[in-house]
Amino acid sequence: MWLVRGIDEEHRFREWDEAAGYHRLMVGDWIARHGDDAGAACALDRLAVGRSSTITFPIPGTDATTVEFSLTWDRARAGLEVIGAC
Repeated sequence: MWLVRGIDEEHRFREWDEAAGYHRLMVGDWIARHGDDAGAACALDRLAVGRSSTITFPIPGTDATTVEFSLTWDRARAGLEVIGAC
């Protein structure tokens, strides 16, 4: 499944296009509120179908703090990591 992470939320999507749309929405909302002086969101224009994305913005008014938005493939876990030998 595709995992979309924002500041304080994460969502999973079966289809890349749905995940990419939500990723673009979250990034767009950030830019609308805080701007994008560094041009970090230009990566969205180059986002190829089926690819992952990580976009980091500096938080206005802080020296070293950033916020990150990501779109990644998250492998489903079957719970096998807890099975031990008998």
